Amino acid sequence: MNYGNASSLHSFGQIARNAYESARGVIAKIIAVSPQEIFFTSGGTESDNIAILGFLKKNFPDGGHLITTQIEHPAVLEVMKELEKHGYDVTYLAPGSDGRVSPKDFKKAIRKDTILASIMWVNNETGMEQPIEEISKIAKENRITLHSDAVQAVGKLKINASLVDMLSASGHKFYAPKGCGFLYVKSGVQISPVMLGGGHERGLRSGTENVPGAVGMATALKLIYDNYSDWRNKIESLKERILDKIYSIPNSHVNGRDAVFSHINVSFRDVSGEALATALDLRGIAVSTASACSSHHGSVKSHVLQAMRLDDWIVNGAIRISLGYDNTENEIDYFLKVLDEEIHRLRNISQG
Repeated sequence: MNYGNASSLHSFGQIARNAYESARGVIAKIIAVSPQEIFFTSGGTESDNIAILGFLKKNFPDGGHLITTQIEHPAVLEVMKELEKHGYDVTYLAPGSDGRVSPKDFKKAIRKDTILASIMWVNNETGMEQPIEEISKIAKENRITLHSDAVQAVGKLKINASLVDMLSASGHKFYAPKGCGFLYVKSGVQISPVMLGGGHERGLRSGTENVPGAVGMATALKLIYDNYSDWRNKIESLKERILDKIYSIPNSHVNGRDAVFSHINVSFRDVSGEALATALDLRGIAVSTASACSSHHGSVKSHVLQAMRLDDWIVNGAIRISLGYDNTENEIDYFLKVLDEEIHRLRNISQG
């Protein structure tokens, strides 16, 4: 990779610029939008913030009604909480026990002063896909701008980003380098920058262009979608093996049974999710409890599972299993053996 600054006029900079713009075109084609609608960022959190805050700053700086869900990532929820301090009214839609929000509830929440909705495409904890197509139709009928945090969708689902007006994505979720992401903004949607500087990314996101990150995202996405069927079939097969084992364990509960193929969120009665995650880690297996971003606040209970109104033992016992394209049959064999052993051990301890 040429190290030239993509904003420089010399030949080294122009080589970098060509690679950077080529990456923009590759990503745009994959999510079915135009290259000029793609803006490179540092990741999902920045993309969410630019989309929501930038749209409101440009169009509705004096307040209005916003709709989101109780199961959003903190990158959206924390923004909404902050906006409430500054005169905006926010409706937080509750999911059903299946982890999905209802399009009917979305429609009922709309008011005359509703100006923006932010509904995630796939939940980061349960892996449950939200009904974006139906919500998109309702939003369009009511002339409401729709943003979607699609961090867990891009690279896992074949999506048409033009269903929404703005879409956020993060490279590390699909094997690109950490610290890079992008924001799709539909042509005609006006956004003000939330960070000022040299006017990069057509004035929306200042900062020296991360050429390796952009090229890495484009390369990773292309690899995934060029091999999508084979890789998806492989991961689905591994997931089915894990689910077969889970269903054979008494008093287990899968939290979101129709999750995307890479996700399993499961609880075991009389087993703390935190204790199980720690036990598995000591044996070389990495699983999660709540969102990794929530751990900075000292929270181990999932706000997502709590919003689904699940029993306490389910919320307290939940772990999140994420499968990747490089997982092997041997790894799954080892995981299932260790999982069974640790659940048995931890239950014996909790039951005295």
